[in-house]
Amino acid sequence: MWQGEIAELNIDRYMKVVLSVVPPQYAADGLTSPQATWLWRTLRGVEAAGLDAREVVQDAVGSRSLAGARNLASVIDSRVRWMTGSLVPQPQGRWSELVPAVTDLERQRFLTELAAAMDARKDRIGEHAVEHSPEWALRALGAVPDDPLDRLEWQHRAAEIGAYRELYGYQHATDPIGPEPTGDSPEKRAAWHAALAALGPVDGVDVRGLPDGSLLLMRATYETETAWAPRHVGRELEQIRTSADDASLGAIRAIAEERIARQRRQIEVAERHAGLSQSHAAMEAFYREQEAELEQTMETRREWERATEASRRLAIAADAELRRRHPGERLEPLRSAEPTVTGEKRGQLFLAPGTEAYQTPDWITRLAAERRAVRERIDERKAVRAPSEDPDYEPINEARTAWTQRDRDAVLQPPKPQMRPAPAILQRVADMEAER
Repeated sequence: MWQGEIAELNIDRYMKVVLSVVPPQYAADGLTSPQATWLWRTLRGVEAAGLDAREVVQDAVGSRSLAGARNLASVIDSRVRWMTGSLVPQPQGRWSELVPAVTDLERQRFLTELAAAMDARKDRIGEHAVEHSPEWALRALGAVPDDPLDRLEWQHRAAEIGAYRELYGYQHATDPIGPEPTGDSPEKRAAWHAALAALGPVDGVDVRGLPDGSLLLMRATYETETAWAPRHVGRELEQIRTSADDASLGAIRAIAEERIARQRRQIEVAERHAGLSQSHAAMEAFYREQEAELEQTMETRREWERATEASRRLAIAADAELRRRHPGERLEPLRSAEPTVTGEKRGQLFLAPGTEAYQTPDWITRLAAERRAVRERIDERKAVRAPSEDPDYEPINEARTAWTQRDRDAVLQPPKPQMRPAPAILQRVADMEAER
């Protein structure tokens, strides 16, 4: 209901902002094309990050001439996206603080009451979490504190997380908020980041209190960690397996054709099929050999992912924190430095029937050496030990542990406790019963 009421108001406001900024000769466009939808979405993301939409549009329009623009909305949208980059939304606060001013008094009253009802529902979500301690809240915030002030803070944080879960239908029993919804609406991303801020340090390091210099160093480790990654050859492995199966079928068919040709006394045809069957068999043997090599590489890749998951997540968290602190600063996106398989190298895996000998490509031969180097680095990391809190004891655990695995739900679940309705709803039900 809130989105349905606010969407039209936002579009009207954004349209007035853009038309007041662009030169008069371009204002005739009217911004009625379907592409304008993406401009409004981008501006909603700009405001969610704490920037002023008018200032951003002015900078985008004034950056260079609009001459030759076939679609005004698309051009401005592209410029705003380029200028702002990946913005991190700011906490949006209470819904009552977001009520826009409208001329229709009845609609203004409805929006005010709707926002108040949403805030009340959010408060009840926190109270419900304190009373029943759902698994996701215990995972995210720990046990409910006994101290009244700490208990109230726990309740407010649980309300922020629970509001996101209910508003966008995230129902995982143990994972509080799930991955960041990067491709969804700006409002959903803002709600997710508000829940993330309430989540606090659960797994890993809390980067919100670190200085910018430390965050930049953490962010730079992403390229360092990905630089020694083994090649991701999953696509090539899939093609190799398909080609091996095709070669096996080709050999079976050639043998059958050869048998039929010999029964018909077609010696020349039979010899040709005999050669094809041998060629397909050699192709299958080649493919199976490369398949084993690529499987080992993918297994090493999975080991690398487990070994570097914590550091890569930390770099991503540092990048998100920097973007949250400095929404107007354009930061280069995180880039992976891992080696890739080019199309030319991938083409070397496809064989043609009838070739006398098949040679393993050089890049496949080098995979074994790359795997050894990666495993040596992984073993070095496993050998690093974390000191015990008691210096009289030896180190007791690894310094780099794997990311916490998510627990699966049981097949049978007890019924979830129902959240109590709002007082106005209870009063209305009582009135209806009295009327009956």
